[in-house]
Amino acid sequence: MANYQFVADVSSWNPDTAAFFKTLAQKGVKAVIVKLTEGTTYKNPKASAQIRQAWAAGLHVHGYHYARYQTTAQAQSEARFFTQVAKSLGLNGTSVLAADVEDGTLPKTGLTALTNTFLATVKAAGYPKVDFYTMASWIWNKRLDPNLLLAKNRWIANYGVTKPGVDGVGTWQYTNNFQGLGVDMSYDFKGLYTKL
Repeated sequence: MANYQFVADVSSWNPDTAAFFKTLAQKGVKAVIVKLTEGTTYKNPKASAQIRQAWAAGLHVHGYHYARYQTTAQAQSEARFFTQVAKSLGLNGTSVLAADVEDGTLPKTGLTALTNTFLATVKAAGYPKVDFYTMASWIWNKRLDPNLLLAKNRWIANYGVTKPGVDGVGTWQYTNNFQGLGVDMSYDFKGLYTKL
């Protein structure tokens, strides 16, 4: 394996306690990506505390949005909602903001273009570091074309294998139960999340 750092991603399913984030730091985790929003109305009720506790534990903190968009207008609305919440929680342009593109209701065609609309709107709101997350199978099935996406890092999920299965992956989510803590963990190969 290439050199990498650990980056965790957390949502309302995970704790928001100081002890949890201190444990992650003690186990060598360098950064966390916190779920902030979903669609145009859902806000992770634990996001504020998770961000605060992660910072207190010395971790870099980023945010992600669970995509629900079906149209260009919806992609823009979701991006505006996401960035407003990110700003309200204290995340600035040094944080990566990622689109989590995995919901089964997302369009089967045109998803790359919609995701680019989302990412461009996030960038225009003052967040130059953007990324996208999806499963390796969505790349294989051409639901998303990473070569055409604005975000070039490629945060890809693929469990139970020895490599991510997609070329050029920057961040590989390889487990949903890191060291028995019930938390998603990724290898950050290029340092997008773990080196500022």
